[in-house]
Parts: sequence; C-alpha cells; structure tokens
Amino acid sequence: MGYMKKILLVVNILNLLGCCWLLVKLLFNYVGTPYILEYGGFYLFFVTWVVEFILEKRWKRWQWNYTTGYFILLIVFFLLSIIYAPFDSEVYFKHLLEKRYALFGFGIVGLFGLNKYYKLSYCFNVMIITSILTICYLVFFRIGFVPFITFPERAILLANARIASVNAHMGFNLYLNLSLIGIWYICTHSWHRLPHWKRYGYGAALLVIFYILSQSEGRSGFLASIVLMFSFIVLEIWKRRKILGLLVVLLLPFILFAASSHHARMSTDKLHSEPRLMLWHAAVEKIEDDKPVFGYGMSRAQEEFDKVNMKYISEEYRHYWLSFKPYFIDTHNQYLQTFLEFGIIGLLLLLVLYTAPVFLVAPKRRILTVLICGLCAYQSMFDMFITGQFCPLFCLLMLFLLKVKDDVQPRCESGK
Repeated sequence: MGYMKKILLVVNILNLLGCCWLLVKLLFNYVGTPYILEYGGFYLFFVTWVVEFILEKRWKRWQWNYTTGYFILLIVFFLLSIIYAPFDSEVYFKHLLEKRYALFGFGIVGLFGLNKYYKLSYCFNVMIITSILTICYLVFFRIGFVPFITFPERAILLANARIASVNAHMGFNLYLNLSLIGIWYICTHSWHRLPHWKRYGYGAALLVIFYILSQSEGRSGFLASIVLMFSFIVLEIWKRRKILGLLVVLLLPFILFAASSHHARMSTDKLHSEPRLMLWHAAVEKIEDDKPVFGYGMSRAQEEFDKVNMKYISEEYRHYWLSFKPYFIDTHNQYLQTFLEFGIIGLLLLLVLYTAPVFLVAPKRRILTVLICGLCAYQSMFDMFITGQFCPLFCLLMLFLLKVKDDVQPRCESGK
C-alpha cells in the first residue's frame, strides 16, 4: 500500500469515527459537557471530510441525480434564512441561524458523498448500543436497580435522572424510537445470518428500550413507540399472511386507545391543559390575522410570535416557563414556525424534505425510510425539528439513508 493510500485510509477511518462520535453525542443535548466532547465530533467529521474531498478529488466524480438534488434542497432551506435577512430583524437572527448550520454542512457532504467504509448497520448499532448503555447508566448508577424496581412511581425517578444526566424527554424518546427501528431493520433483514447470541441481544434490547419508553412522561414518544412496535408486528405478519395482517391493522385504533389510556398524561384534563395546544392556538390566530403568505423571516417571525405566545397560557405555566429564563418560547411546532418564517414556500419545502427520501431510496429500503421520515414528521408536530436540536440527527439519518450502501441484506437473498 502506497504512502498516500495509508494516509487516506487513516483519514477515512477517522471520518467514520467522527460520525460515530456525533451519533453518540446527539443523545446528550442538554447536559453540560466540556467543549471538546460537545463539538469534537463535528470538528473531527468535517475536517477529515474536507481532507478526503481533496485527496480523493471528489469533485471529479460529482454528477447530478435526484439524490444530490435532495441535498441541494437541504442547503436551500438553510439559505432561505440568508435570502430573507435584508427584510429580517437582528434580535434572534444569529441565535436561530446557528441551529441551522447542520443543514448547510451536511448538505454539502451529501452532494459529494461519504467514504466507502460507511455501512448502514454502523449507524443503527451505534444508536442501539448508546441507548442500552444510557439506560443501564440511569437505572443502575443514577437511580439504583432496587429503588427502580420497587418504587411505585419509577417514571418519576427515571425522568429526574434522565433530565439531570442525559436529555429532555423529546430528544431522549426520539433517539430510543430510532433505535427500535434499527433493531427491527437489522433483525428482519438478516435474521438468518445472525448468530443466536445476537438474536437474543437484539430481542432483549428491543424489550428494554420499549419498556423505558413506556415509563416516559413524554406522550408523543410513548405513542410513537406503540405505533412502531405495532407496525413491526403487522409488517412481519403481512409477509406471511396478508389477510391476518389486514385484520391486525383494523385493530390498531383499539390497541392505541387501550395503551394510551393507561398513560398518566393522557387524561382529558391533562390534554386540555397542554401548553403546546395553547401555543399552537396563538400561532394559528397570528397566521389567520396577519396572513403572512411569504413569511416574516426567521427572526421577525419569532418577534411576532412573542407578542401572542402567552395569550392563552395559564398563569401556572407562565410562571413555570419563565422560571427557566428561556431566550424565547417558540411555537413548539415545526410546521407553524416554518409558515411564520417563510410562508407557503418554506412549508412546501419542509414537506418535500420529509417525504422525498421515500421515493429516492431503493425499494428494499423504502419501508425503513417511511418509518424514519414518518417519525421525524410526527416529532415535528411537537417541537422544532429541522431548525432545532434535532437538525444534525436528521441530516445524518438522511445521509445514511441516501448515501450509504446497504450491508443488511433481505432474507430472500440468503439462498443466493
């Protein structure tokens, strides 16, 4: 192996390690960590990618296709903030723009691709292992196994430990739900090639992750886990008995109702007092009154929402939120926020970013893409997603779905 090839190999491996570092770090969003742990993965990934780009002369291999077009749209969504800048304000501009850098950075990476050592299973296995190790850390070290299994309100123990050591429930539950998808995909496509210990390991991980999600105070993550588990069952039954699969699908509303009725935060009173509903009400009223067809721009949209965001909030929630001294309170809904910022154009572009991957991937990866994009679109109803804390994770998922080879082979290929 030549000298330059050895250097390139080292850079390729470091780039892959940087990506794995990012996948681990993105579970821990609100925990204070040293600067090197917080941003080291980003530096390692992007610096080594630039070195790869130069050494491999990737610009010579670039060609137009629908997949590269998708990453151009990611960059365009970022650039909307810049295009609107002359008509925007400066109050929140810098702060909001920083949350969207990933769209531009990973968009550029998507245009020219990743190195040949990337595999789809690496993404899922890193997330699965990170999820299990984090759960073990919370249960055995932060709470204690005996208190956890004996205390009647173990959900409270779990929530307190998770908030202090890992992340808020939205980010934590999304990560765990993505891990569930990863377990299903690996097992359903390579069950025949998995040794028994891996089968047992993935099965145990699936049950542990689903149990922790059932104990979460987050309703959206809890419901998403039920839908995902039910989807896995239906898909596996459908492969074998389509009529039976159809009957199971018809039972979905009853199963969801039965499961959700036992959740502590799914009562009618809790739902009616949900502060997100009040924020959405204020946002919709603002849209109906002002009709910002082309949007306000990123910063001005937040300023306009500041005028109405507390209009329907109870005094209890008002004091609760203000006690955290937030920089601002957004709509907690990506669709409403995007419409306020960039109007119909922004909203349509957002919908394309969530749906286009389904039509760009190979057929054997389509159901996986539907599950991941569907989960992202669903999560966007309750929080900032592509313009918030989940932006780097979303971009990485799209890179793996659209640019990384599939090393997980379907069952039908076992006989080849």
